[in-house]
Amino acid sequence: MECNTVKSFTMDIEFRNRLFALIAPIFWSLTGLVIRLLEEADEWQVNFYRSSSLAIFLLAYLGLKYRSKCWEVIWASGRKAMLGGFFIGIAMFCNIIAMQHTTIANATMVMATGPIIAALLGRVLLGELVSRMTWFAIALAATGLTIMVGGNPIVGSLFGDLIALFGMLGFGLYVIVLRQGKTIDMTPAILFAGLFSALLSALVAMTIGKGLLIPAQEIAMCAGLGVVQLGIGSILFAFASVTVPAVELTLFALGEPLLAPVWVWLVVEEVPSMSSFIGGGLLMIALITHLFANNIGREKAADNLADSAR
Repeated sequence: MECNTVKSFTMDIEFRNRLFALIAPIFWSLTGLVIRLLEEADEWQVNFYRSSSLAIFLLAYLGLKYRSKCWEVIWASGRKAMLGGFFIGIAMFCNIIAMQHTTIANATMVMATGPIIAALLGRVLLGELVSRMTWFAIALAATGLTIMVGGNPIVGSLFGDLIALFGMLGFGLYVIVLRQGKTIDMTPAILFAGLFSALLSALVAMTIGKGLLIPAQEIAMCAGLGVVQLGIGSILFAFASVTVPAVELTLFALGEPLLAPVWVWLVVEEVPSMSSFIGGGLLMIALITHLFANNIGREKAADNLADSAR
């Protein structure tokens, strides 16, 4: 009886965590829709209120999680968390700017290729081996990106597409830093990202922008992006990672670039171009190929470790 109870409890936790892994990308995918619903806020104002609310939320979360040791954990994360925060802060910053200057489909799909770029950066910066399947995924992603950027019919969209590419590079570098900080809690990196992005946005808004004054309703919408879309979404995904395998987590995460264009299509009738469909399809195939290449690599490494232990 006790064994059945433990088994049932374990299954409940696994079901809950898979539900979290499903919900998190839905939250993440709402950014583009909220951006399109804003009437007055520009990219600098959106970034400021989104990033500052994220930083406040994460500071509160770390305080609840670690209590009196909160500052000790933040301090222990050190330079790696700060560097990682800088890179993911760049990615967050660029993501909003890209969405203001190109289609949501292009911005989200380009940013979604960050893990593939991370594999290439891992080869260049860390000397990590790249499998043939991953090289194929990189080539496929490059083809998809070329089609999406080159075939975008929106006037002036090239700037937005290029900013999205720059943000993708920031995300890839963030992943590299995460690999170097496996032994510590890197949650403070997102806190630093929020602070960095908020400060940079405030500086630009107050010097060459329109300042930070926008309607209270739009402040609330931008703050919702920081707290719900980024903050709660990321925490749910972190909880899910405790029991859900990495392969499944990555598949769940693909929900963000798939759903983001759908929301703006349904609500504000922003229809992706044919080049977005074709290029986005190639990017999705590239991401799935990269995912399974990683999984095969992990299985081979595990088998080799088991053989050496015999």
